[in-house]
Amino acid sequence: MEWFFLPWTFVPRAPSWYESQWNRYEPPGAAEKWLIEIIYETVAAETRCTRCGAPLEPPRLRADAWPVRVAARCRGTARHRHRANVSRAPDGLHTEPLARA
Repeated sequence: MEWFFLPWTFVPRAPSWYESQWNRYEPPGAAEKWLIEIIYETVAAETRCTRCGAPLEPPRLRADAWPVRVAARCRGTARHRHRANVSRAPDGLHTEPLARA
């Protein structure tokens, strides 16, 4: 009866929940970093500081892992910080507005 179990050993199986969660991490790619950078450069160019009204500097990205962190400072004398997070979801990128930190 050993031949009965032989076909079942070659059937591809779906990964378990643990395996799918373990291999889920994937850092942002070059295209995603570029897209986030272009989006927030445009947003920073059109946004003024919520505290003093000064324009914002070009944003800096910290894109080592998800969520990507975006930081910008105003050009006023107080240099107020503005931050946003970008996360990846099954339906695309979810962006947050630049908010004063």
